Amino acid sequence: MTEATETTVENVEYLRTKLRELKTQARQDLEDLRRNRDQMREYKRIRDEHNKEVRALIESVKAEREARDSINKEISEAKDRRTALHAQLKSIYDEIRDLRGTVVGSPSSDQRRMLRRVEELEWRQQTELLSREEEMSIVEEIARIEEKLVKIGQEKEKQDRIMELRRLARKLKAEASEIHKKVLELSEQSQIHHQEVVRIRPQLEEYKKNADTAHQNFVEWLKKVKDGEANLKTLRSQIDEIQGKIRKHVSEHRTSERSDRLIKRREHEQERADVAVGKLKAGKRMTFDEFILARRAITDEEKEARRAAAKKNESEENTSDEEQSTSEE
Repeated sequence: MTEATETTVENVEYLRTKLRELKTQARQDLEDLRRNRDQMREYKRIRDEHNKEVRALIESVKAEREARDSINKEISEAKDRRTALHAQLKSIYDEIRDLRGTVVGSPSSDQRRMLRRVEELEWRQQTELLSREEEMSIVEEIARIEEKLVKIGQEKEKQDRIMELRRLARKLKAEASEIHKKVLELSEQSQIHHQEVVRIRPQLEEYKKNADTAHQNFVEWLKKVKDGEANLKTLRSQIDEIQGKIRKHVSEHRTSERSDRLIKRREHEQERADVAVGKLKAGKRMTFDEFILARRAITDEEKEARRAAAKKNESEENTSDEEQSTSEE
């Protein structure tokens, strides 16, 4: 074995040692990569679950706010109606106060008393024999009473108006009271929705915070996974490269071994052929295989001799032709 061959063998052994080290490192890196992937997927799962909760809570907050805003709109409309009723009631009470300031006496009792007086006077006119002066006095008194009755009628209209206004005021007050009750009920409902929003908000912020933390962890482990994949890819490339060198050496070594075996086999066959030819020429006893081998060797030698002679003759002819051509020139 030559020095170059020894060096090559040493290099191959080094490559095989290095290959084993790289494969061991690759297996370890692959295990680390799998663990890192599992950890990354776990943080992704946690993040996605928290984000799912965040979306659900956001929808809940949105629904509660929409319900609250809808109720607040009803409250605003009810308050506007209540304010309008209060303004209408104030106007009614102002009108009642003004009417009361102009009413004199009790229209009902004064009217009854005056009507009885008119009936008495008319009865006297019908039943008594009166002088002209008495007749004129009764007529004048009846005229005065009737004039007062007209005024009393006007007072009654005021009283009727006051009564009408009072009935309307009671109706409006009842409506305003119902609206106020409704406002209180709606305010309670609105407060319930508002408190629900207040209750959900800390949970929402907590889930957001947890989702952000899980996402940060996911990103960190994702980087580890990518780095691990890159390192593993580099190791596999180095492994492939070394395996290629080893395969090349093995292939070359096998080719060299086949060539050596072929040369040795030919040398051995040539030795056997020489022995067989020697026996044939010496007239010694031979086996059939030796005889066949000797005849084949002699035939091959004769063929080779004829080829050499033919080649020599061809060379001499070419040389003669060249000399003749030169002399002719």
